[in-house]
Amino acid sequence: MMTSKNMELPDNVVQKYLKALIGQFYKILPIKESGEPSLGKYMDSLQREMIGCQSLIVALDNDELYLSLLAVLQYLIENDCDTNTVKCEVFKAINICKKLQKKYGAEEV
Repeated sequence: MMTSKNMELPDNVVQKYLKALIGQFYKILPIKESGEPSLGKYMDSLQREMIGCQSLIVALDNDELYLSLLAVLQYLIENDCDTNTVKCEVFKAINICKKLQKKYGAEEV
């Protein structure tokens, strides 16, 4: 995949990132369940990383699935959701990540 700086990224780098993204979304659940006050900071940081990645990897810039992931995260950041809603949205995000893996040739986790 090409970066915004016209450099080629090895496919396995993108695959590893998408795999890591699943773990990062999943991590939201135990943080929410424990009542940890750092959840907002964690999600803000994840969002900044994802926006940076979207700007870096040309293919993700206009990808509707990636935008959907960002929208799910934005909703969780802006709304004080109950644990069941967070769980539902986290698993929705994980499914979107898996679709991205298939789309970009990554192996299933």
